[in-house]
Amino acid sequence: MLALEVIEDVHRLRELQPEWAEFVRKFPCATPFQSPEWLTTWWSHFGSGTLRTMVFRRDQQLAGVLPCFLHEWRGQQQLTLLGSGISDYIDPLFEPASIPEALDLLRGELRNRDEWDRCDWQDLAHDTPLTALGCVVPDAPCSVIPIDQPFDAYFAALPNVMRRNIRRDKRKAEAAGAITFEVAERATPELLDALMNLHRARWEMDGQSGMIAANRAEPFVRDIAESFGAANWLRFFTLRFNGQIAAIILAFCDRSTIYSYLGGFDPEHEDFSFGRELLAQALRYAHDQGYRRWDFLRGEEAYKFEWGAQTLAKCRVVIRA
Repeated sequence: MLALEVIEDVHRLRELQPEWAEFVRKFPCATPFQSPEWLTTWWSHFGSGTLRTMVFRRDQQLAGVLPCFLHEWRGQQQLTLLGSGISDYIDPLFEPASIPEALDLLRGELRNRDEWDRCDWQDLAHDTPLTALGCVVPDAPCSVIPIDQPFDAYFAALPNVMRRNIRRDKRKAEAAGAITFEVAERATPELLDALMNLHRARWEMDGQSGMIAANRAEPFVRDIAESFGAANWLRFFTLRFNGQIAAIILAFCDRSTIYSYLGGFDPEHEDFSFGRELLAQALRYAHDQGYRRWDFLRGEEAYKFEWGAQTLAKCRVVIRA
């Protein structure tokens, strides 16, 4: 039979981390956002209230992990998934054969606890098994480019005006200075500082603060970049103009997908469209390295679909006591 342990202590959660990480690696569809490296780092920076991480075991072996915490939100005691807010895929992972039994145990656990008023579990796949537990609400979708042909064929299929503008802007920039495209697999102070500065500058153009400032996420981003670099899950794509970083993308990767997480560009060189040129070069890299998808993550901005992105539906599950 399946057994349930509820972890309420961060030290116990960290003890679980090596076993949890091995469990996550069994799932080909798991993303870096579902890894314990991401989620425990998130907790150390953004966690509040108390942990309520539910661990399911069969014969002492992990069969599922639902990483939650209990906190006050808008006058109610809410169970929220670790990673909420700045993560794009946080579906809890369950051994497929154990899902019905795990859901029954979870129902019983929620029914027997009187400390919570509401569960609000966001950034879930549209077909998550958690839909059996509560009210299903559409959530912000992600946008994904399938990679199923060589880059030159993919690029040739883009709109003519887009390809013409990319070539025109690149020629104009090369007439003014030297352009170099670089890929780094580890974070450096230069790259991290450039990301913070250019991300802020890009959003200030639109009178907004950007994700890093809005969520006070700089310490988290620096820590996760260090951790993911050590695991070979990190890619920094940069475009230099006369030696200086003029555009940058922080991306994460797994066996099949590159996830474009944060980026920015120097507004001083906006006329050269360095952000667009950098994306073209990063997509060429993804094609050439054998990745199967480029994931823009949340949001349906028009430019993503100009590059051939397809919408990936998401949902949230709300349960009331």
